[in-house]
Amino acid sequence: MRSIEAMEAEIEFQTEYLEKLEFPRPQISIDECVITGSGDSYVASLVAMYVSGYKAMCCHPMDIVLNPAIVRNRKVYLVSVSGATKATMLAAKVANKSALKTIAITTRPESPLAKSSDELISMRYKSTSIPTSGTIGFTASMLCCLSLVCKVKLNNVKKIYNESIALADYLTNYKIKKSPSYILLGNGIVYPAALYGSLKINEVFGIHSSAYSLDEFCHSPIFSIKSNDRIIILGNNACDLRVSKTIMNQLDKLGVSTVYVDCRKRSMIATLLKSIFFLQLYAVKLAVKNLLKDCYFLKNERLLALSSKLIYGSCLRSEL
Repeated sequence: MRSIEAMEAEIEFQTEYLEKLEFPRPQISIDECVITGSGDSYVASLVAMYVSGYKAMCCHPMDIVLNPAIVRNRKVYLVSVSGATKATMLAAKVANKSALKTIAITTRPESPLAKSSDELISMRYKSTSIPTSGTIGFTASMLCCLSLVCKVKLNNVKKIYNESIALADYLTNYKIKKSPSYILLGNGIVYPAALYGSLKINEVFGIHSSAYSLDEFCHSPIFSIKSNDRIIILGNNACDLRVSKTIMNQLDKLGVSTVYVDCRKRSMIATLLKSIFFLQLYAVKLAVKNLLKDCYFLKNERLLALSSKLIYGSCLRSEL
């Protein structure tokens, strides 16, 4: 099985296995929580901060290393699917000196991160065990982080998935073609989803992709857009819709392709799942449509070796 096929399979696994996940109970003192991770895990942590109303803190692991006071007398949740990311392990080492407690969130109970933390939250889900761009691992991590700040109840995953796959099919077949550059926009809880989507575009296609809130996009990034850019707006509420329509109408006049993905009028968790499923499915379906067999990050061996050396301290990158 090649990496694009593996990615496609793991996206579909979510319809069966997400509802079987066991989550920790919401924390009583949310304002004592610091949630940290890098890459996809940083985005998973960021979601929890947004949902908590900024009571829980999210930061990058190196923020803890450079400023240990961040975690003093707090519970620190360290998120890493592999349990082997160098920055997260450094953060754990620093946090162990001044935090109330360190808790690893990982799929690998025997990993260095799990062994160096006071407690462990182990995530279990089905995967292909083939290196690919992270999908079910990200969603599981995100839901686990979310469960620290609110009750997570999943009962309509299949329905949301089917809605997302129909939209991804439509856009990849009729609306959006592969482009040399993507911009993803979203406000509030869908901003982290936009950020996650930009990472998938980077990994799968090896092309430039970035994410902004709607307001920040209009300040400066809007001046860098070109006619062949593709802009995807994740809709979250009525206010966003008005701003989004203005952006779409004006950019359409300039020949810039802009698509609005409606994630409104749902529960908070349903909104997150709709945006995440869509972005995962859009990336993999566009890859299949363009006859790609492997993710770009796996094909570019030199950049992969550099990335792995910096992230893991080795040339082996077995997990994202």
